[in-house]
Amino acid sequence: MILYHMSQTLKLGDELIADYQKNMKLVQPFIQALEQSVDCFYGMVLNAKYMCAVLTKFKLWEWSDYAKWATEGAFEFIRRTEFPESYSRMESNYFYDDLPNCKKLYEYDWSCESEEEQQKVHLFEVELEDAVPQRCDMNIYDEAYNAMSERQDVIFVLDCARRYFAGENTAEPVWEIMSDKNAKAVKDISEYIR
Repeated sequence: MILYHMSQTLKLGDELIADYQKNMKLVQPFIQALEQSVDCFYGMVLNAKYMCAVLTKFKLWEWSDYAKWATEGAFEFIRRTEFPESYSRMESNYFYDDLPNCKKLYEYDWSCESEEEQQKVHLFEVELEDAVPQRCDMNIYDEAYNAMSERQDVIFVLDCARRYFAGENTAEPVWEIMSDKNAKAVKDISEYIR
């Protein structure tokens, strides 16, 4: 199956590696907190929010997105406990099947960056060895992230995770396709997003 993947580090001919940046380590403590209780998770979120404020004060903010890791932890907890047949967000690669969405996502994520940073991002055609990858609406994840970031609404985030893994979608879905199966970058089509 041919899909699309954006990356700053992938090279033509490379095999994709799930959890390439080893971010599960940042998510695992949030999962463990939810395994104890929602109250324990909420306490961990507030602690992480405080740590984020401290890191921001000392200009280390790029390492302090507590809302991202808390949201990912909540999603992984729901996946493990209620949707174990689903792919893990943290242990999968992400793909897209729509070139206009790739361009839109590139502009959203990279348009404010310097030309030098933009040039590091490449769009690849990827050959995925998975007949049935999982499609989920990225907008639902974004709703959860915003709720965590703005008001630490844990119950809403958990509900979003259920909707996401159940395959529900928003009025204008942005489909992200997940798989942990073998995938290889077979063609660089970066000119499409420039």
